Amino acid sequence: MSETQDVQIVVPGNVKEALSIVDDSLGTFMQRELISASEATDVLLDIRSALIRVEEPSADITLDIPDVESEMEVSAQA
Repeated sequence: MSETQDVQIVVPGNVKEALSIVDDSLGTFMQRELISASEATDVLLDIRSALIRVEEPSADITLDIPDVESEMEVSAQA
């Protein structure tokens, strides 16, 4: 059996920015019962603006495949 190789995932900065917008908005919206349509639209437009920008990758993530595979194993008793 051959040894599995690590996989490198590159996360662009604009994706990190979009996730930050989502996290901040969720934190704000969770504390309220109602949000206006214009507030939701503003958040969606901010996310869209962040995602359409083309940027160089800003973070490299290396995954150890055997560790990922062991975490994905499902117990036979389940």
